[in-house]
Amino acid sequence: MRGRAQGQVKQRARSEAPVSDSGPSVVIGAGPTAAAAAKALLGAGQRVLVVDTGLSLEPEREAARQRMAATTPENWQPADVSLTRFTAAGASARGYKRLFGSDVAFRDDGVLELSVDPGVGARPSYALGGLSNVWGSGLLQYTDRDLDGWPIVASELADGYRAVLDYVPYAGEEDEFAERYPLVRVPDGPLIRTEAGQAVLSRLRRHRPALAAAGYHFGASRLAVRVGHPAPANGCVYCGHCLDGCPYGHIYSAAQTIEELRREGLIEYRSGLHVDRVSEQDEGVLVEATALAGGPPVTIRSPRAFLAAGVISTTIILQRSGLLPERAEIADSQALYLPFAWIGRTGETGREPGHTLAQTSIVLDDPAVCANPIHITLYTYNDGLTERAREAHPRLSGLLGPALDTVTRRLAVGICFFHSDDSDHIATSLVDGGESVRLEPVLNPAARATFRRFQHALLRSLGPIGLLPLAPLAEIAPPGGGYHYGASIPMSTRPGFGQCDTLGRPSATRRIHVVDASCFPSVPGGAITFSGMANSHRIATAVAREDPR
Repeated sequence: MRGRAQGQVKQRARSEAPVSDSGPSVVIGAGPTAAAAAKALLGAGQRVLVVDTGLSLEPEREAARQRMAATTPENWQPADVSLTRFTAAGASARGYKRLFGSDVAFRDDGVLELSVDPGVGARPSYALGGLSNVWGSGLLQYTDRDLDGWPIVASELADGYRAVLDYVPYAGEEDEFAERYPLVRVPDGPLIRTEAGQAVLSRLRRHRPALAAAGYHFGASRLAVRVGHPAPANGCVYCGHCLDGCPYGHIYSAAQTIEELRREGLIEYRSGLHVDRVSEQDEGVLVEATALAGGPPVTIRSPRAFLAAGVISTTIILQRSGLLPERAEIADSQALYLPFAWIGRTGETGREPGHTLAQTSIVLDDPAVCANPIHITLYTYNDGLTERAREAHPRLSGLLGPALDTVTRRLAVGICFFHSDDSDHIATSLVDGGESVRLEPVLNPAARATFRRFQHALLRSLGPIGLLPLAPLAEIAPPGGGYHYGASIPMSTRPGFGQCDTLGRPSATRRIHVVDASCFPSVPGGAITFSGMANSHRIATAVAREDPR
């Protein structure tokens, strides 16, 4: 048993932190949607208390990061680089992403007793900044095509997207992708692509008419990365360590926003608390939490609560609060990791300057393949690719031996995201009266056929232009393994039990608002964080207008 039994917690006296009806609203969590809610509430003149578990990097890794950030890459110490490297332990669809070599983004906080079926790839994040510590930083918005079946339309998120980009960097460029996904505002500038990334995009452009006829849309990636000069003070230095974590903080993390608001005294930030449940009482909200450091449980009273703890944690809080059934389902936008052989000149791939995040975004929208658009984020060689190949395919790697690195330099890797309707899901169940929680897979029998049709479509369309999908090497991430999940308490215009209204309020509540992706009615393929933040801004702004304080 990894956590404290909740039955034991209930027997201990609670430490209360009372807040009057004119007091601050409570934002639960400190990830991207929490940052967006806090910024929106502050913009409306409201006071904000952020309650978070707040796990952080180990001191030795944080010290190494700071030493690296204080100088330029050519002066980095080998010991610091080695300590902060992405490792094979988080390398494949079966592993977990690491930040500067640390498991902090997925580390257990020691409170929740969580049992996870081996067929589930999702885990809660208790780190300050949540999963934005290890995200791919994609900034592609949802369209009305993506929001089919939602009780809101894409235009209702427009103000949220613009507001988010007031404090999140926006690297991108005007290109053919703007026909389907208009730029939210003028980007800060383009990032330098790798030589292979530029070659792939150029070849896609040369074959654009044929690809468009087959349902493809593509363009340069839009990323939450700081672009500016001089580097490293103002922008990316193209050191090739994007997937390890950026020592300079040029890849956006919600931790940056929360820390900035805390330093400036604009929010109160209370870390070290694991929220157990919420309830409405006497025109306010009661938040019950367990202190990570021990001691009595903590109770916080507030006029309103905004749940932004991350989908798994938010879902469990709602279940323990009686606002969801004891067995609930989380929808996943399942990921397929698909290597492509690049037939063409690649030069010194991986050795030339260029960022190592996604180089290109491709969307296949062909109803003959799938009822919903499928998104591909395409990566070219990075230093971790050989390690991932070795970990994911040990027998093949053994056969290739020293040639493995040469082979991987000829590969591009697509992370392909499917709509939640076409994916497996996750069930979260309370066990022993809520003292523990179990995560199990919920298989979609139609998903594998969709994956096969998709790979055949890629072979027909991209193979002839020199981007050959290597289907035998493809990995289907277990449900949650792509980190794009939500829809456990979906928004509805007429919510019943297990649903919420368009302001994220679970049925029969008025002052509790779910603002993370748990309230999505479905999970479209593609980037999720940007739209989650925009929707959180939409909800918090609307609530503040209704309830000015």
